[in-house]
Amino acid sequence: MTIRIWSLAAGVALSFAGAGLSAQSPADTVHLTIDAAVARALAQGADMRLAHAQVQDAQGQITEALAGALPQITGSVVYTRQFASIYQGTASDTSSIARLFKNSPFGAPNLWNIQIQATQLVWAGGKTGAALSAAKAFREGARDTEQQTAADITFAVRRAYLDAAYSARLLDIARENLAQARDHQRQVQLYHQAGTRADYDLLRAQVDAANQEPSVVAASNGYDVTLRQLKQLLNVPIEQPIALDSPLGEVGDTVLVAVLDSLAPAGRPVLAAAEANVSVEEQAVRAAKADRFPTLSVSTTYSEQAFPQEVFPSGSAFRRGWNGEVRLTVPLFQGFRTTGEIGRARAALLRAQAQRDQVRQQVDAEVAQAKDELVRAQTLLVARRETVRLAQRAEHLAHTRYANGLASQVEVSDARVATQQAEVNDVQAMHDYLVALAQLERALGRPVPLTPRPLDQLAAATTSKDSEP
Repeated sequence: MTIRIWSLAAGVALSFAGAGLSAQSPADTVHLTIDAAVARALAQGADMRLAHAQVQDAQGQITEALAGALPQITGSVVYTRQFASIYQGTASDTSSIARLFKNSPFGAPNLWNIQIQATQLVWAGGKTGAALSAAKAFREGARDTEQQTAADITFAVRRAYLDAAYSARLLDIARENLAQARDHQRQVQLYHQAGTRADYDLLRAQVDAANQEPSVVAASNGYDVTLRQLKQLLNVPIEQPIALDSPLGEVGDTVLVAVLDSLAPAGRPVLAAAEANVSVEEQAVRAAKADRFPTLSVSTTYSEQAFPQEVFPSGSAFRRGWNGEVRLTVPLFQGFRTTGEIGRARAALLRAQAQRDQVRQQVDAEVAQAKDELVRAQTLLVARRETVRLAQRAEHLAHTRYANGLASQVEVSDARVATQQAEVNDVQAMHDYLVALAQLERALGRPVPLTPRPLDQLAAATTSKDSEP
């Protein structure tokens, strides 16, 4: 499945082919698209496992709360052996009193009691319902927190992946410039051997080629650092080589821009989690108030008892007992404990409401900041793209002029350095734009719609906006 993320190149999309990992040559190299990297982090990350455990805990609390509204049925089998008793000896007596106590708890050395008891809570002032509602709200909050955790992990992995792709692109640019500098050095050397170029031109070409080598080393180190950071997020061993199958795009005439005018309000899971927390505390207040009301419950107990002279009784030795009970418990005075519990519950509710309002303000601020950053990155990207086109054209003209003897080696070197810097700036702008887009999607809690726009049109719009008073 191909997933569109963002493309800033002419007709070049960042395609994420395949949702899983595929082992290719070499056999120990892990090939990762950006969506495959996200899927791996979501499946194996410790944060996601903690979020899953929180949801399971919330489901268990719902079951516990529901148990309070269901009948409570218990069964027991009790065997008691009397080693000494004040009635000892009555069993061997032949009097009527002895025969009376013979098969009773007093005269029998063995006691068997089989009992089944059932209790049903009829009414508890709404406390059971409040506990169940609170547990359900807690579960929803746990699910929302799990979704927010997934969104945070997704953004972190995407940013780390884009950082690694950016470093890889810088390494490619450094290698390309080193190769171009060496090619130019060989060309100047041929001109020098033919007597058409001075020693200075050859020395300058050799220095330019040598100056490109540290850039390659620095870019290679930077790529290794970002790759290790990505491996840590994906739980990939440090020594395991990985290949990035979703590189940054090349310079083009079309840019996919975000449509900010039609964005809906933020729907972050963290907002829903904050609302769920408020619901939990509201039910906690309700449950605390329920302690002021009476509780009504009914119960019944069925028992079979036997008092044999031997250890194991026969079936006919058991005597049946069955009773029922209706219990009304009225709290008359509990030392103001209920009042204190209600006060604490209300304070917790106020804290939850304040935290919810803070989360709303924070999300609004994050969305506004992400929008501004995306606009800034988009404007800078358009400018950098135009600069790359001009620098490449200038370098081409410099090489042509030098080949025809109309330009100096310094002019060619300056043009190459300018093109290299323009390309680096363009890759940096592309990276910043993709990161800003990912940040806006995280802040909103939903994907941002994109539309292709010609680079010339964007450049003209930017120019006209800058010229406005």
